[in-house]
Amino acid sequence: MSLDPTTNRNNDAQGAAVISFSERRASRDAAQAQISSAPVATQIAHARVAAVTDTCWCCRSKVRAVVGVIVEPTMTPDKSGFLPLDQVDEALVRTLDTRTLSRRGIGPIRHRESPGVEGGYIANGCIECDALIGRFHLEDLLADHRNSGSSLGQLDVGIAVELDLAPAERRTAFTALG
Repeated sequence: MSLDPTTNRNNDAQGAAVISFSERRASRDAAQAQISSAPVATQIAHARVAAVTDTCWCCRSKVRAVVGVIVEPTMTPDKSGFLPLDQVDEALVRTLDTRTLSRRGIGPIRHRESPGVEGGYIANGCIECDALIGRFHLEDLLADHRNSGSSLGQLDVGIAVELDLAPAERRTAFTALG
C-alpha cells in the first residue's frame, strides 16, 4: 500500500482507497441532508427492497439482509436509483411486515443495540438466531457487489413498498424541540 499525498489515504495497487469511519459518516450525513432538503411533494417513493446474502457471524446460517431500496433514479441525489438502509430505515420499519421479510429469508428489521454504536441503530437480524447483522459489514458487501459490476436489480428481493421519505418532523410538523 502507498500513501496518496493529496488525500492522505492508503491506496492499494488497483487504486482503491481505504475510507475512514469519519469520512464514511460525513458522506452519509451529506447524502441525508440532500434527501431531507427535497420538497415534501417528492417524498413518496415506490420502491423495491434490496438485500445481500451472507453468512451469520453467530450461527453460520445463510442470511439475507436489507441494504436499502431501489427507487426511480430521479429520487436519489446521485441519480443512481438506490437509497441505502440508513436513509430509509425508519420508513422500512413502519412499512415492512416481518412475515413478508421471513418469506424472503430475511430476519426482522428493528432497533438493535450495537457494541460499536452508542445507542444502537435500526438493523437487520439473522433469521435463525436474531443476531445483529452489522450495518458497516453490509455496506462493505454492497460496495463489493457494486464494484464487481453487478447491477442493483440483482439485489431486488421481490418486495415492493411505498415509502414516505419525509422526515418525521415534516410529516407531523413537530420537531424534537416542540
